[in-house]
Amino acid sequence: MSSLIVRAVTGALLGAASLNALSFAYAQSSDDESRQDTVTVTASRLNLAPREIGSAITAIDRVAIEAGQIIALKEVLQDIPGMQISAGRPGGSTNVSIRGSDNDQVLFLFDGIELGDPSSTSTQFSSDNMTSLDIERVEVLRGNQSSLYGSDAIGGVINIITQRATEEGIRINAEAEAGGYAGVSSQHGDHLLKRGGVSLLGKNGALDYRLSATGTVTEGPSIADPRTGTNVTEDDDYWVWALSGRLGYRFSETFSGQIVSFYNSSSTDLDNTTSDSANNVDKKDLGLAAQLIHETEDGAWKNELTLSRYNAERLYFGPSYSVAGDLYEGTKDAALLISRYSGFGKVQVSAGLSWEDESTDQVTRFSGSFSEGITTSSVFAELAFRPVEALSVTVAGRLDDNERFGQFDTYRVTGAYFLPARLAGGDVKFRASYGTGAKAPGLYQLFDPTYGNAGLKVETSEGYDAGVDVNWANAAFELSVFNTDIEDEIAFGYPADKPFGGYIQFGQTKAQGVELGGRFAPTDWLSLSQSFMVLDAQNEQTGRWLGRPRYSGSTSATAQLTARFDVTTRLRYRSDNASSYGGRTAGFVTLDLLGNYDLTERIELYGRLVNALDHDYQLSYGRNELNRSLYLGIRARL
Repeated sequence: MSSLIVRAVTGALLGAASLNALSFAYAQSSDDESRQDTVTVTASRLNLAPREIGSAITAIDRVAIEAGQIIALKEVLQDIPGMQISAGRPGGSTNVSIRGSDNDQVLFLFDGIELGDPSSTSTQFSSDNMTSLDIERVEVLRGNQSSLYGSDAIGGVINIITQRATEEGIRINAEAEAGGYAGVSSQHGDHLLKRGGVSLLGKNGALDYRLSATGTVTEGPSIADPRTGTNVTEDDDYWVWALSGRLGYRFSETFSGQIVSFYNSSSTDLDNTTSDSANNVDKKDLGLAAQLIHETEDGAWKNELTLSRYNAERLYFGPSYSVAGDLYEGTKDAALLISRYSGFGKVQVSAGLSWEDESTDQVTRFSGSFSEGITTSSVFAELAFRPVEALSVTVAGRLDDNERFGQFDTYRVTGAYFLPARLAGGDVKFRASYGTGAKAPGLYQLFDPTYGNAGLKVETSEGYDAGVDVNWANAAFELSVFNTDIEDEIAFGYPADKPFGGYIQFGQTKAQGVELGGRFAPTDWLSLSQSFMVLDAQNEQTGRWLGRPRYSGSTSATAQLTARFDVTTRLRYRSDNASSYGGRTAGFVTLDLLGNYDLTERIELYGRLVNALDHDYQLSYGRNELNRSLYLGIRARL
């Protein structure tokens, strides 16, 4: 493994130079004062400045998304310290892991909509179909956040914040691209990807609005990798189209509201782990939220009420399913009321009420049918104070009342010690956090007629991290150590009474490691960025590896060759992975080459060569990732 890392780092240093796809929330401005006033909305239920945040958080903005030519949400995530994804190809079934967590331990938010499918394994959200066109910012909060965000946030929180018009008038953003790639299982030569989207943003006095439409179509190659499969010959296609929008209105200086929504419709061919299949899945996602915000004129008191619904419908077709398709439909309704007060000087306090109703209807030939629901009511509070100027402390607590599992409490404590201009002119922040979490089993895990286990208990967790963030005018660096222990973790196994397998309490698991990230601009024309994680994730009782690569990272560099033209190299790498299902994947390094050219002030041409060295690799065992691929595109702002 050491030779793999050496090759990756050496390749990064020898490569020409990505505008940092990694952007720290507190290091996006060259002006020190404005940098420290930037609020990251996810790190706390309070409006804390970056210097007061004791958690590890990374924010990716629109500039970085466009510079990295990132077309899907999951691509944004894989260059962030501490994060790993299980599929990179368009439409590939993707699990997102934060510091070794499972996908169902990560909470996704979309402009306040809590995303989670109660018909899936454990109310988890599948981010396969989320595109990047209308994303303004993605904030990733790492570590146990159950006291702030509830049951699904043991691993962390991913908050997707969409674009919003802030200036009078109408603006149109449009982009389109097409590309080809040669899959090793191809029966028809090169395959094509075609993608396009348009977004209309406007503001007229107190009214602001956005409407976006996107679509993607790809032609293969096979999802099953022929290198680890048998008789893999078919191509697997994927298409998705999506709409999203926002409508906001300021009723007065102190009172405003907004409605946000999105709708995705997709179709994906499916394969077995090591062979073709005749199955496919059609999926529809609908998210809708309404929010009212009241804030006093001095900004000291702020109240927010958010009502949201997320609905997912999956229909599976194939020999194992019914003619009309096996239906899995889940709905998550949520209501959230938060009140914040910061008029005590160095003390801020927030309190809130939360209500969630999860329901699922399953009508299948594959494993049986059932209809169930469950409701959870919660109360939570958070206190932030600065006992001295340099030190910020937060304390949060939550009580959940689940109608099936009763009450369970969680809490979290963070600390941040900020020293301005102390290290060669750079700001230094030392931070630490400790928290507990709890996650109730999902409806599918409990009640599926074939695989469910009604005797499952609540997962509980505790974890800590500690780190340092350093910011200079032209550079930033972060380093964290972390540890998470989970009791009674739920996993798929083979108990004696389940001949086809079922859900069991997995025992005690531990995930611990080190993550680092950094950016550096040694000149006004060169920018470098780096993320890296060392992870140890195992079952403490059995010693079984949990199927996470021990080493993973991303290295990129961008050279601004002219005022209009920049080029980028981007390396992504992982060590081998003792997969929790299927087999072991080999370590790999991939190289991407990107170019952006400003044809005019409003029109940009771009192109990228993905996996330029044409390496064969897998992110998940048996799953085929793309070989060398070339994409050309155009982006316009009108």
